[in-house]
Amino acid sequence: MQPVLVEATFPMKAAPELVWPFIADTDRMNRRLGLSGVKYTPLNESARTAARVVGETKLGGFNTRYEEQPWEWTWTRGLSVRRDFQGSPIAWLTVSWRMEPSDGGSLLHVRLEALPRSLVMRPVVWLNLKQSANGFGALATEIDRHLASGAPSPFLGPRTRANTGPLEAALAELGRLGVRQGLLEHLRTLVEDSSDADCVKFRPFELAELWGEDRREVLIAFLNSVPAGLMEMRWSLVCPSCRTSAAEVPTLEDISAEGHCNQCDISFEAELDRAVEAGFRPATGVREVPPLMFCAAGPARTPHVLVQVNLPVNEPKVVLAPPQPGQYGLFARGGSRARLDVEMNGPTEATIAIGKDGFTPASVALAPWGTLHVINQSGDPRHLKIERQEYASRAVTAHYLTTVAEFRALFSKDLLKRGTPLKVSRVSLLFTDLTGSTALYASVGDAAAFRFVDDHFDVLRGAVTAAGGTVVKTMGDAVMAAFVDDATCARAAFACLTAFDEFRKKTTHAEVTQIKLGIHGGPCYVVTANGLLDFFGQTVNVAARLQGLADAGEVVLEAEAFSRLAPELRTGLKVSEPFQARVKGVTEPLTLVRVKL
Repeated sequence: MQPVLVEATFPMKAAPELVWPFIADTDRMNRRLGLSGVKYTPLNESARTAARVVGETKLGGFNTRYEEQPWEWTWTRGLSVRRDFQGSPIAWLTVSWRMEPSDGGSLLHVRLEALPRSLVMRPVVWLNLKQSANGFGALATEIDRHLASGAPSPFLGPRTRANTGPLEAALAELGRLGVRQGLLEHLRTLVEDSSDADCVKFRPFELAELWGEDRREVLIAFLNSVPAGLMEMRWSLVCPSCRTSAAEVPTLEDISAEGHCNQCDISFEAELDRAVEAGFRPATGVREVPPLMFCAAGPARTPHVLVQVNLPVNEPKVVLAPPQPGQYGLFARGGSRARLDVEMNGPTEATIAIGKDGFTPASVALAPWGTLHVINQSGDPRHLKIERQEYASRAVTAHYLTTVAEFRALFSKDLLKRGTPLKVSRVSLLFTDLTGSTALYASVGDAAAFRFVDDHFDVLRGAVTAAGGTVVKTMGDAVMAAFVDDATCARAAFACLTAFDEFRKKTTHAEVTQIKLGIHGGPCYVVTANGLLDFFGQTVNVAARLQGLADAGEVVLEAEAFSRLAPELRTGLKVSEPFQARVKGVTEPLTLVRVKL
């Protein structure tokens, strides 16, 4: 039996690069077209097929189940998908959109093709495909009107209503917690006016950029919104290749040390600064958003992927290189990687093969829009991606949150599973120690000296928090603090010296005391210890030992790390000549500097 084919072309005034973000956002498109939500189940990994998921939904009034092949697309040029149905009136369905420039605007070509299982279903299938094509045409008109004249975006809906009472109560509580009025209004608009698709995951850093607000202040407002009853927080385990959520859980305790992405067919280590992300959604009592997805894998979900194509075994495929010169990554399902260099004077054609052991050759060069001939010789279906390397994530990672004091205060029970250390590729650590405390106890007595030590913790905690870090723990007279980068850590160290000096001048008998500090950055592990999130590893040991090398009123750090600090951070400091010292556990001596105010 011949398949049923429906094709249509829709002229648009807007250029393809303006229309593309709407066409690529397949989840919002399906919601807007009134399609049913889809329940997705990962396909058994042993299945010898390119499909990675099974979807269950309603199509034309029928309950249907289908295997979905990975989407195929070329950025701004077009996209397509094939679904193979089980127990449905149709055997398979393909949908594709192709765009081409035309007189300063675009031509949007839509193609829908399906194979009915019986002759009697052909008219029904044709009618459904025709209605779908008409729906795409109406949506194209709305997109064009939005782009040309500023009419409302067609993707503002659908939108469930917020519950006014709980919303107002939550905002009032946030106001009592100190969230300023401007951010409260942003949060109110976000909860009331966001489409259902946007409510699936709010990302505070993206919103801060959109609102023109400070990232950390927006994040702290979101953190406070959880106990206030406005938001719920969820943790995602993010695939390092497709950068979409491979799993979602309610607490850090549910995060395992290793993740697996079914789409990319790779396993990966759950690094807290790369693979574990916190997201927010409206609390159910404030706004109940349907939990269903409407598309799992369109281009908008992976904006760093410029091209994706399916590769049947031993079937040559042609892929277009990106139009912008630069270095790109090639990724084949299963984990194989190669490099693609797009150069203005590069060749117009190149060939690459994917075998069981990876790509051959390991790198290729092409001119912009050059042709890459690909053949899959691995013995199993694959899909190929061309990825931008410089894509900047705005994710709130678990590691970042572990350096935010408000997170540690508000979510003290949201801990890692005991005995499951998770890696952080880089953290900057600060250790301080109070000198002269023994003499202080002897001169003023235990009670007054203990009060001084406790007050000095508050002073250092304030300096650390103001700089953008968090105190991990106190140990005797010492403090350990964590930061997301070396510059923030150094700023905090110098602020600690200044704050302690001012505190010491105002306190009787404190002239016998001083602090000394060491800072160091590098990889380490995060664990739950004594009911707190703690760090351990060689980076922790080195930071503590650098503090031990410092004299009173000094910060000791590596000379290279100091040289990388911005000039304004190094202004007004006394810096010693570099010196070398051996630190236990490190093979080579470290080149260090001593820094004073």
